[in-house]
Amino acid sequence: MIEFYPPLHEYREGDIVIPGVTQILKDAGIVSGFFYSEEARERGSAVHELCERYANGGRFDEKGRRLETLAYLNAFAAWVRENGVYAISTETTVDHETDGFRYCGRYDLLAEIRKERVLADIKSGSPAKWHVTQIAAYALAVNPAKTLLLYLKADGSYKERYIPSGELLEGIGSFRRAVRRARSTNSEQQEKAAREAAARTKADGETAVTARPV
Repeated sequence: MIEFYPPLHEYREGDIVIPGVTQILKDAGIVSGFFYSEEARERGSAVHELCERYANGGRFDEKGRRLETLAYLNAFAAWVRENGVYAISTETTVDHETDGFRYCGRYDLLAEIRKERVLADIKSGSPAKWHVTQIAAYALAVNPAKTLLLYLKADGSYKERYIPSGELLEGIGSFRRAVRRARSTNSEQQEKAAREAAARTKADGETAVTARPV
């Protein structure tokens, strides 16, 4: 069973750590957290949590406030209402392989919109090129009819960006290139760890021989 640890944004199956989509993109240099403040990250997490609650039928937060009156949630509620969105699953972990490389990730929303299965990635910040690569990685596992980047604004407005099939294929290609770099990095790290473990074992053996009673 795959377990997700939010503080580390880490996926585990027992003692095995499985690379996540975001980490793969960071390791490949496609996305950097340098440009995102802690405030922006916390806002994004809070918005995603409340969007999930709204998509699943919740209408109030823990303080009893109506979700559609809150910043960003007002935009999400308007999008759901105006587009007849029906949530199929939310904040769901995917466990998939591409080119023999196993990875995990969490997509925001799989929904039925106008009788089609749409995979939506919710953003509370500005558009970025890597967003297409990120949702492409989830699409490989989910195989939706369409993919959508949904940008929410605090003033209640929103912008939909459906990804054309050609651009989605480019995103898949970009993710697979990132996977190849991740595989190479993981291999190097494993080899380094093996060398260090062998060196420690050798050093321990030499110490034991040196300390042997006469």
